[in-house]
Amino acid sequence: MAIDRRMFLLGGAGVLLLAGCSTRPERTLVQDWPTEPPEGAATISWWAGQVASKDGGDLRRRLIAEFQKEHPNIRVRIVSAPSDTDTNRTSLTTQIAAGSSTPDVYLGDVAWPGQFAKNKLATPVNELVGADFFDQFPEGLRQAASVDGTYYMFPLYIDESFFLYRKDLLAKHSLQVPGSWEEVRETAAKLVDTGDVSYGFAFQGDVYEGLTCNVTEFVADAGGSLLNDDLTKPETTSSETKRAFEFMRSLVTSGASPRATLTYQEQDTNDAFSGGRAAFLRNWSYAWGIANGPDSQVAGKVGLAARPTFDGQDEHHSTIGGWGNYINPHTQEPAAALTFARWMSSETAQQFLTREGGVLPARSASLVSEDAKRQERPTYDTAAGITLVPRPTSTAYYPKVSQGVYQNGNSILGGQTSVDGGTSTMASAIALALQGEAL
Repeated sequence: MAIDRRMFLLGGAGVLLLAGCSTRPERTLVQDWPTEPPEGAATISWWAGQVASKDGGDLRRRLIAEFQKEHPNIRVRIVSAPSDTDTNRTSLTTQIAAGSSTPDVYLGDVAWPGQFAKNKLATPVNELVGADFFDQFPEGLRQAASVDGTYYMFPLYIDESFFLYRKDLLAKHSLQVPGSWEEVRETAAKLVDTGDVSYGFAFQGDVYEGLTCNVTEFVADAGGSLLNDDLTKPETTSSETKRAFEFMRSLVTSGASPRATLTYQEQDTNDAFSGGRAAFLRNWSYAWGIANGPDSQVAGKVGLAARPTFDGQDEHHSTIGGWGNYINPHTQEPAAALTFARWMSSETAQQFLTREGGVLPARSASLVSEDAKRQERPTYDTAAGITLVPRPTSTAYYPKVSQGVYQNGNSILGGQTSVDGGTSTMASAIALALQGEAL
């Protein structure tokens, strides 16, 4: 999953002002939006970056071909989105806020619903598809795709984080695969001491969104959360959050993780693990392919498991990542746009993605289907048993909330701030962000 280093958010007033420049009539959803496929021919545009196939290619045109087997009267034109997520979002917000009717459907990050809902850049779709439509997706994804119970995104694929380990080194020293974080710290330090690796456990600790993902997971492992249930107050001074940060800090101070962790992003950790310098790795699903790829020094020596958890806890967690389809509120082809976006989340599309995709299907049943079993992918088998935890992206102020987490979190990891002081400052930053007052 590509992680944003900068978050872009248009002010609500500015967006509404730009939208007001459009001469196109606004559509009242429940009364005016058609919910059945169009009877005649229709053409829509789909703004989307590449969707990985299992052979490393792009699955977009093949997905469209499958869609047109059921809906031959709807033509879908691909508009290739910028590969950089920030540029992608900036281009979309500018275009849709100005009232453009295209793209009709756009593939967007699971972190966007809160911002896009507040600024009226996405169509709420609950009442267009039935109350039980979204029940087919895991709870963590449902939380991420909705704002106050209203859905703005049709999930296409998800991403989860996993724990990769050097099974050859564990076998060499008669060590077990760590089942808890406490065991990870101990085993990682042992493998560094033996000289087999330079680093024990590699994870993303730089001042950016990736650290927020890691923090979200560790806090969930400890039984806590960054915000309260209705996302109105920070919970970062709780005992659970402090336990998470105390442990993350101890990874660095014990030597289980290198101090370079403070500057590590996804690629840095992949390089360390695939280059044979690290024994353990936390990263997204694509890291499995890299670790076993032709350029990896550890190919064939790698195992994959769910992220461990703390002693005394049962669930294994992952931050929810992924992408889904949003509908432009200004589309001039509402029936065709809805038909296409909804189909991409259907059983037919999700099973096709399971067989042919290089990503994890969003639909829960697809991960445990016969098609999934035939793929013999450890990411599929493992993902089905992981509890997905959303970042608090449903708040429109999420970019500043996340900034409060990763800036103060990095200071805690580096020892510039104590756990008590850092989590207190973090709580203040989040509270300010939730008031819409953060700069």
